[in-house]
Amino acid sequence: MEVLHRPDSVSIVAVEDELLVVVRQTRAGADGRTLELPAGSIEDGETPEEAAARELVEECGLTAEAWSKLGSFWAAPDYATEYVHAYEARKLADVGIGDREEGDDLVTERLPLAGVLGELSDANSLAALALWLRR
Repeated sequence: MEVLHRPDSVSIVAVEDELLVVVRQTRAGADGRTLELPAGSIEDGETPEEAAARELVEECGLTAEAWSKLGSFWAAPDYATEYVHAYEARKLADVGIGDREEGDDLVTERLPLAGVLGELSDANSLAALALWLRR
């Protein structure tokens, strides 16, 4: 089996006032739009913490005053090398959307924590939220 070599990534559980920050976007492998936690790849020379802060600005236009590491996990160890670092972000401040990659069609939303687990579309978001729920 061929292993896909993917960079490590981050997934962010950004919470404020019992609302969870999520993004809707089109994904090539999904049929339509997905609902996910803010997330992205760690760039060369970047720490996971720096990547989480950058992704939160790029995808949601937010910064966080308080960060906590929730844990880490393999995204799909059977066929990929991607290792996901999950963080909680609190005390959020709106700073405007950062530089998005060409073609990104993200829409940021805040949804009530109650019931959001059943709304998320991808395994990385579900795993990161599960780590947050068990903390």
